[in-house]
Amino acid sequence: MDKVNVITLGCPKNAVDSERMLRLLEINGYALTDDAGEADVIVVNTCGFIEPAKRESIDTILEAAQQKSEGRCRGLIVTGCLAQRYGSELKGELGEADRVIGLADERDIVRHCDELLKKAPRPVRRDGGRRLTTPGHWAYLRISDGCDRTCTFCAIPGIKGPNRSETIEDLVAEAERLVASGVKEIALVAQDTMRYGADLYGRPRLVDLVRALLRVEGLAWLRLHYTYPSGWREELIDLLATEERLCGYVDMPVQHISDPILKAMRRGTTSRSIRDLIRKLRDRVPNLTLRSSVIVGFPGETEADFEALCAFVEETRFHRLGGFLYSSEEGTDAGLMIDTVPEEVKRGRLERLMEVQRDISLEINEAQVGQRLRVLIDAESDDPAFDFIGRTRMDAPEIDGAVLVRGPGRVGAFVEVEVTEAYEYDLVGRVVVPELVQIEMQHR
Repeated sequence: MDKVNVITLGCPKNAVDSERMLRLLEINGYALTDDAGEADVIVVNTCGFIEPAKRESIDTILEAAQQKSEGRCRGLIVTGCLAQRYGSELKGELGEADRVIGLADERDIVRHCDELLKKAPRPVRRDGGRRLTTPGHWAYLRISDGCDRTCTFCAIPGIKGPNRSETIEDLVAEAERLVASGVKEIALVAQDTMRYGADLYGRPRLVDLVRALLRVEGLAWLRLHYTYPSGWREELIDLLATEERLCGYVDMPVQHISDPILKAMRRGTTSRSIRDLIRKLRDRVPNLTLRSSVIVGFPGETEADFEALCAFVEETRFHRLGGFLYSSEEGTDAGLMIDTVPEEVKRGRLERLMEVQRDISLEINEAQVGQRLRVLIDAESDDPAFDFIGRTRMDAPEIDGAVLVRGPGRVGAFVEVEVTEAYEYDLVGRVVVPELVQIEMQHR
């Protein structure tokens, strides 16, 4: 049986694409392998969002090409956002790749593999499923793709096109399949979850979708990602405040707090509106966990702008914060601006900002010592000092910190843990209740 290795780079939305390709390959007779050295075909699902991601994608393609020249690999396929964005250039400059295919062409991944391996044409079986690359107890659910926003720094609309939503019925059906397979936590992802449904229904319908998903029997946790600050509605805040299974976890990229920079970024928000929204969320949502991301070094960012950002981070005390260096991207309006902030200044600012956040994160974690928390076990620990690695509802998978657990448990189970130590980003705890029954989780 011919083997295929799919390498996934970039964001969770990309991971969903890979999972769909893996399922198509699997049900059409291909064996899947995590070892590129064993593969007859290697598929690299690239990211092309910002410069570091592009470099990582190119390096990964070249590593795969080396496997092709030295091992059993007979075909190299490059897809994903880099291929969508720079398809013609890659075809001309990366002769090592046998196929460079855009995002829409991923649905024909079986045909591409068949042709590279010189198989006879055949009908391709499709069942609309995914082969999860996450642990079996949690999964991403991509509710839409593309973006209608016009942020000046972002290349995504040019790569993915406008917002395209899945129907509520299809998403509920997919969630039911995931839960039936053992998934307990679903994380909703999109370029902009707040715009969900606007293209299909004439208005955003994220709240309706969330309500429908919360009716899926057996789902323990539902988590929201990429909630654009200007898209919040009272009904969603009410749901976060009252629905136990909807994690009180808000992932809301603010990108900056200086009004001149927000205007130059074309974010459609202001410093005051961001602060007012955060205040409202904290007033109304019990035990809120707030995550955000910011960009440092945008063209025109002065020292005063940066100091305002640092003061905002100190004032707001985000539980989780990601900081990124501005990257000038082709095809964006900001890419036409003069990049006024030298790279060494950008890096220095980012280091200063993240030092502020590290202190905040440690203080927040230290306040958890002695508390009892519900933890979902993600994996067995490789460190002999601990038995398992898990997460609370305050921690998104693959993004945030972890709980290092001592005591009995099993992967995919909920346990109750008493926190005994705190690090900057992780907690340490001992199991006090070995396994919580899931039906109890839905009503506590």
